[in-house]
Amino acid sequence: MKNLKILTHFTLLVSLLISCSIKAQNSTINIKKTDIMDTKNQEIVNVALMYIKDGEESRFEKYKKKGGAILEKYGGKIERIIKPTMLAEGEMEMPDEIHFASYPSIEAFNQFNEDPEFIKIRNEYAIPALKDISIFTSKNTNFEFKKEVGDTSKTYGVALIYFNEGEKYIKQFEDYHDEVCAIMPEFGTHFERFIAPFQSKGNIERPDEIHRFYFDSMEGLQQMGTDERMQALFPKRDASLKNLYFFIGEASL
Repeated sequence: MKNLKILTHFTLLVSLLISCSIKAQNSTINIKKTDIMDTKNQEIVNVALMYIKDGEESRFEKYKKKGGAILEKYGGKIERIIKPTMLAEGEMEMPDEIHFASYPSIEAFNQFNEDPEFIKIRNEYAIPALKDISIFTSKNTNFEFKKEVGDTSKTYGVALIYFNEGEKYIKQFEDYHDEVCAIMPEFGTHFERFIAPFQSKGNIERPDEIHRFYFDSMEGLQQMGTDERMQALFPKRDASLKNLYFFIGEASL
């Protein structure tokens, strides 16, 4: 019963955690693949949900090490690796790892993926080690927020967000946006990334936005879920989302 109660708190909190991105949604909800031209000279963040074959963990670790070294040649880096421990919302097979890799530009992103040495490493290590992968190539939203950087001691949340179509849903978020964002810092919630995918590969539908955040403590997260002010906001958001996948996990990087 205790675990069920915690899971319920996670589920209730998800939409509130993501609602602080509303000021960015006007420009990102309907992003299409053709918007790739708008990413010139902008930072690119690649998000990959990795499903590793049993017994191939060692091979995959070699891929991360060798591929990461080549990535740095192009000014990129693997900025965060989350290992999910719970799928708190949605229904899908939980990935073994979620990777966030950043690139200084779409040009650097393309050059890296076309690098002959990287292609060789990918074919030798990644492809044999993975049973499945979904990739979302993303750009930053225009939402202004205080970006904070956690570490491997923190608990992380990753949300794949799918909005219902229609301006009324954006307005619905706006109605309580300021209230939510004023409350959450009291409970130690910190935001690292608000990004909008513009192209994808794999079986998982491309989300409208992906958010990454971390918590100072699980106790703070649970307390936020029972806060009366937060509880009063839950009904306002329920009809706004078409779908949502929310992972809780630990960072290995």
